[in-house]
Amino acid sequence: MINWPIHRVNFEAGIGCRLKCGGCMMRHQMKPGSLSYKDMAWDRRYNIPLEKYKVIFEVFDDYEFCGNLSDPIYHPDFVKTLKYMKGKNIKVNFRTNGGGKSKEWWSNVFELCQGENWLWTFALDGLPEDSHKYRINQDGEQVWEMMKYGKELGMEILWQWIVFNYNQDDIKEGHLLAAQYGIDFDYYHSTRWVDDRDIGGVDMSVYKPKEEHVAIKRSEMHKQDIEFNSLMPDGKITKAQYAAGVKTEDVILEAIKQSGLNPEIDPDCLNRELTKPIMFNSMGYFIPCCEKDQWVESMEKRGFYQEKFHIDNLHTAEDVINVFASDTWQDFYKGLYDDAKNAPRNCKTFCVKNRNIRNEDGSGIDLKGFV
Repeated sequence: MINWPIHRVNFEAGIGCRLKCGGCMMRHQMKPGSLSYKDMAWDRRYNIPLEKYKVIFEVFDDYEFCGNLSDPIYHPDFVKTLKYMKGKNIKVNFRTNGGGKSKEWWSNVFELCQGENWLWTFALDGLPEDSHKYRINQDGEQVWEMMKYGKELGMEILWQWIVFNYNQDDIKEGHLLAAQYGIDFDYYHSTRWVDDRDIGGVDMSVYKPKEEHVAIKRSEMHKQDIEFNSLMPDGKITKAQYAAGVKTEDVILEAIKQSGLNPEIDPDCLNRELTKPIMFNSMGYFIPCCEKDQWVESMEKRGFYQEKFHIDNLHTAEDVINVFASDTWQDFYKGLYDDAKNAPRNCKTFCVKNRNIRNEDGSGIDLKGFV
């Protein structure tokens, strides 16, 4: 059996969010009749009740309540879930836009957090009065007040700031503002500057910051192979290509093939640092990581969406562990190393490494690293 660290989970048991962020897949793809409605199985996603998923907390000890397609605080059983986790020595990072909840609600939630190793990451993209320019429907100033309130009550608070053209010159001010109240501050670069209007989305290029603020790498831990990266396309495809069914991943994979550098897979899901944790998604299944959540058909073909793996049929900690001990999971992980050419397409594009360039410790050069 191949060994892998399975202590950390990206946990998303719901589908609720009150915002209308332009680059979010939920904004247009969740609508019945949209091009991706069936592909992303929106008709099969739902708010999974605590009684179904509480068994998961008996197995893992590190969680990201991450809004991949939702915001965790809007799950109907969110407060009940906090009460259930409390005292179980569980580490959690709650990622939220923080909007639409009263001070009384936050007071009750922060009280439950007392004494726990729980971090609150608030997505406030710009100064409080500006964040709504991208995070439509967010009251940034009210969110900022609750962030300060949480800090007053002893919470660990992180301000997450994605760089857009309207906030790129305010990063230093935001950092200083956070420091004034003892709040941690971290800013992220995005690469989601595509024009999705032809599939019901928005033109994200209107938010694009100056070149010095466009994503280059995830962190100093992940070096880039500039020579190989220069061979990669810019990720854009024409409307004609889209209409013909050409996918961005196909363009990237063809560039890899033509480069002659013979890349291999060095999966984040199996790295010691576990950059990408496994995911429990809003369909009630575990999948290798959040990057796989939108590729429902691919995951079905590889056996991840079998009924025996559904949360309705997992009643004990042993049942959960047996999911990952199954041939489906073991063969998938082993195949990333032994049969990289047949790995899922976005495993190849997201976790591709160039075997011709190695660090001293033998690891490959990271070509992904984009938020």
